Amino acid sequence: MTTHEPQHERPSIVGAPLAGTLSGGQVSLGEGGAPEAGKPSGRQETEAEAAQPPTPTSEGAIQEPGFRPLTRTERRNLWLQEYGDQDFALQMWARLVEQQDLEIEMMFQIHGMLVFGVMVSTARYAQFYIDLNEELHRDHDPDTADALREYYNALIPPVDQPEFGSEGLPVIYRYAHMRDVTIMSAGHKVRVPYWRGKINSVDAFVVGATPGE
Repeated sequence: MTTHEPQHERPSIVGAPLAGTLSGGQVSLGEGGAPEAGKPSGRQETEAEAAQPPTPTSEGAIQEPGFRPLTRTERRNLWLQEYGDQDFALQMWARLVEQQDLEIEMMFQIHGMLVFGVMVSTARYAQFYIDLNEELHRDHDPDTADALREYYNALIPPVDQPEFGSEGLPVIYRYAHMRDVTIMSAGHKVRVPYWRGKINSVDAFVVGATPGE
């Protein structure tokens, strides 16, 4: 008597993954383990999203991928860090010069270099270079003259600038401007008509100092 063993169905491909969507964000597989058409893998989706151009916001501005505007708390912390590096006395003189259009003889010590001159407002510094560039470029290159005029005018703070900014924090003056400047370093002396420097780079200052002869 012949015994027949039961017949078992065998998969066409041994060890092939089952069709269907796997958990954990895995790819949906079709017959034979190949990704189904129109359903890219997770990596392909990421690359496709990265290739998309920046999308405009409701205001029309371009929102870069991954960009997040600073929060009010973050802006305040940055301001506190910057303000903590300032010389409050020099900030006071800068404010007086800007708001009252004063001219004060001053000496700055910056990294071992001495800068003598008359501290002036940003408006006077900018006007000097606007006039100079008008004379140099207006006749033969008016576009350059216009661009430089726009640049220097943008440096000038508004006349009605309040003591406190939009975030409720005091305004920080970041640059000092001087005219009739003498720069002394390692025994060398250089004279320039106007000078602009970072206030937080000043190591020391003296009001009323002059370079002498």
